[in-house]
Amino acid sequence: MVSSGLLSFALQWRTVVRAVTGMRGGGDDTQSQIVQETEVPFRWFAWGVFFSGLAVGLVSHMYFDIPFLYALLAIGLTFVLSLVACRATGESDITPVGAMGKIMQLTYGVLIPQSTTANLMTASITASSASSSADLLNDLKSGYLLGANPRRQFAAQFIGIFAGTVATVTGFYLLVPNATVLTGVGSAAPRFPAPAAQAWKAVAEVFKMGLANMPPMHQQAIFWGLTLGVVIVLLELWLPKAKRYLPSATGLGLGLILPFQYPFSMLLGAIIAGA
Repeated sequence: MVSSGLLSFALQWRTVVRAVTGMRGGGDDTQSQIVQETEVPFRWFAWGVFFSGLAVGLVSHMYFDIPFLYALLAIGLTFVLSLVACRATGESDITPVGAMGKIMQLTYGVLIPQSTTANLMTASITASSASSSADLLNDLKSGYLLGANPRRQFAAQFIGIFAGTVATVTGFYLLVPNATVLTGVGSAAPRFPAPAAQAWKAVAEVFKMGLANMPPMHQQAIFWGLTLGVVIVLLELWLPKAKRYLPSATGLGLGLILPFQYPFSMLLGAIIAGA
């Protein structure tokens, strides 16, 4: 899923360049004027990434002891993985937040193998960004269908960031004053088991000693998964007439990480639609 998404994005670099150029404006015709008045300017995106990325990097370094350069690397990798998550959402309406976070955990299991904190926090950056990016795409699509102004949608989302941050942080600290609420004390069960968080914690502990802690079969599966994703994209490029018969890399990836009932329901839906 990751390799196919990134390769597909790379092969569409001309489209990306045109989109960025179009966001900057610069035309005098009516269509260009409408775009300038309704779309989000590219400079908003650039300044937003700069200031928010710098803030995330400083917080990661000051409060979680992640080297600043590694924090900036995490932000760069997060941008790339968010593209993959958005592609998966567009194709299947499912955002693989956990999978993107695990990839970051794998990366920092190699870069900073002795720090479970760095492993979890960098993965949190990726998971939050992937989730927010995909959710924003869904919101913008709904607004597009209703004829809403994209720039005003963006402004509304931006205002909501501040209220949402205050509410989320305050609510979390009220419910979880310390980690024992999530992990429990001794044999006592935790008040909030947080099964997903426990899974992330377990992965961080596995990667504490680097990739050597991973079973050989898992290491081979990573290699073959990356290779298969690339092969599928290249076959779609070289054999366009056979594209409809090729499996979806996103579908295969989601089928391996989701509970059985979800891909099975997708299979039944596809069979019924194709009948």
